[in-house]
Amino acid sequence: MIKWRKPGRGLYPGDDHLQDEKAMQAIEKEMLYQIHKEIYGKWHFIKISAAKYAIAASLVLMCSAVLFYFKLSVKDKAAMIAVTAKKGNLKTITLPDGSTVWLNSGSTIKFPERFGKTREIQLVNGEAYFDVKHDRSSPFIVHYGRLHAQVLGTAFNVKFYKNISDVRLTVTRGRVAVGNNAENFGVLTPDKEIIYDQEKATHHIRTIDAEKVAAWKSSEVNLYNVSFDELVMRLENTYGIHINYNHKNIDHLTTTIHFSNNNTLPYVLEIIKTIHHLNYVLKGKEVYLAKN
Repeated sequence: MIKWRKPGRGLYPGDDHLQDEKAMQAIEKEMLYQIHKEIYGKWHFIKISAAKYAIAASLVLMCSAVLFYFKLSVKDKAAMIAVTAKKGNLKTITLPDGSTVWLNSGSTIKFPERFGKTREIQLVNGEAYFDVKHDRSSPFIVHYGRLHAQVLGTAFNVKFYKNISDVRLTVTRGRVAVGNNAENFGVLTPDKEIIYDQEKATHHIRTIDAEKVAAWKSSEVNLYNVSFDELVMRLENTYGIHINYNHKNIDHLTTTIHFSNNNTLPYVLEIIKTIHHLNYVLKGKEVYLAKN
């Protein structure tokens, strides 16, 4: 017996197999969808993971490159050398570029074991005389306190003591540009000296016999209008002594004096006694000064 379906679907007898086919196609479609979802879902995961791995690999590579560059930079950076002249002794140094430095007693400088594009030196404390080998392509720069001097090839004397306000640079040959981070003080020529006051941050330039200023290299000492505390420091460094005195009564004194490192300490003390009318008592390595 043949059954009739309602109008709208299966209008003709015997179309059941068509309905089954449609149902099967729907099932197949759903299965394909799930299969694609599974496949592409995993592929999506793979793509994301691959991307993450690629990013991670790139970061590792970048870090490795930075680390390698850092190590290379550190390796390439020249080590610093510090040299000090002991009290009572002068010292001569040859720099990596062939320039020569004389260090006064008790003075310290720092410089790299090899120079780069610039030749930079630091006078840490004390007095130094620089005879600079000329090199137009590589400026020679001396840093001392808050100041710096730049040359290409010349000779000059720098006196910088941390505990003394008076800082001086004197030119014996060539031209020297002097300044600090804020301004340039000018270019000095032979027999010109710039005096900088560290306390007041002021400076002035004067004419002087530069060779006499630098004569300490050959054990002569020529001090021109220096403070008393500088005179005391010079004597302490030269003779390895300690000087005791009333700073309030004597610090205001200024001194112009000439003597030799070869002179005895009593000889120099007698000169100071004559200049400033000071009495002195010498006990071993201790010196006591007092006004008459």
